[in-house]
Amino acid sequence: MRTLSYYIFRDLMHDRWRSLLTILSLAVAVMGFLLLACLAQFFLTFGRQSRVENNLVVISADALDPMESSLNEDLLQAALQVAPDQIQRAFPALFRHLTIQGRIMQVWAVPLDEMTKALDLTLLNGQWPVGARQIVISTGVAQAASWGIGSRVNIYGTDFRVTGLVRSGEEDYGALWMTYSEGQHLFGMERGFQIAVLPLAPLADPESVRQKLQADPRISANYAVYLEKALSDRYSQVNQNLLTLSYLLALVSLLAITFGIYNATSLSLAERVHEITLLRVIGFTQGRLRGFLFARTMVLTLAAYGLGWAASLIVIHYLATHIPIDLLVAPVNLSLAPSASLLGMGLAGTFAFFGIWLTTGRLAVVSPLAGRE
Repeated sequence: MRTLSYYIFRDLMHDRWRSLLTILSLAVAVMGFLLLACLAQFFLTFGRQSRVENNLVVISADALDPMESSLNEDLLQAALQVAPDQIQRAFPALFRHLTIQGRIMQVWAVPLDEMTKALDLTLLNGQWPVGARQIVISTGVAQAASWGIGSRVNIYGTDFRVTGLVRSGEEDYGALWMTYSEGQHLFGMERGFQIAVLPLAPLADPESVRQKLQADPRISANYAVYLEKALSDRYSQVNQNLLTLSYLLALVSLLAITFGIYNATSLSLAERVHEITLLRVIGFTQGRLRGFLFARTMVLTLAAYGLGWAASLIVIHYLATHIPIDLLVAPVNLSLAPSASLLGMGLAGTFAFFGIWLTTGRLAVVSPLAGRE
């Protein structure tokens, strides 16, 4: 082992600049994998938030985002007529995604009494928005935007005062709530409202009520009825798609190790046909040469992985301290989990081995008599 280590060191130092460039190129691939793995872990955690399940919601059938939906009062009456014993009440909600102080936030306008009944908001501090130009905000918003009771927030060109801090039973996204009448004054009613919320009786079967509503011709023609959790899951599918894409890109980034090792080893073999021939003449088998090249490659790969891992930590720290990122005011906190680090190391070694396997097949065709002419 000591002899093998000595020859590996001498071989790498013989062409130190190429070895350094190989390490740097592999480190970039490792860094890409680790950062994408961190991002995938964030999306995985972000998609595991709890969701309310005791309401049905109705939006326009062709709406990709709830804020694109447009409903009218007739829908509320039709819904109540379909299942009067199972639907307790029906109320409208105005909904927007707006950029406020550089952050994308959800703005809701609902009847005041429904904030605590149907939306499951818990007042933590302050008071509910009972007056004009008043809002309550989620704990996520308060933390991200550094707002508190009495803060002034400009929404759609109008200044609102924060009167309360609330916690939601759903995701603590960046959300602000105002009364429905204030929302009407702010947004107007040309587009109607965006979401119809239908709280159900305690003993009602949500799925059977949903099917009844969806089968009614007054609703099925233009509207889609969802269990509240199902609607949340529908839009969180974007998050799942991003999660899948992150994993895919992470694996693709490590594939670069295979091609990097293949190119570096191929070039080394092409330049050292004479030396390889001499080794074969004095008794080195193809297996021993392949083992030497594999050990040499593992040294390069581990050095590159260590460098890429350290660089990833530096980037993560820099982003957290200098360029904070948030998604619906939820901070994108990247962290390098030990499991991801170990998985990356194992995959890096596997891809490096594959690169060596592809390259060293040519050793079989190097004749020990080559170069004796």
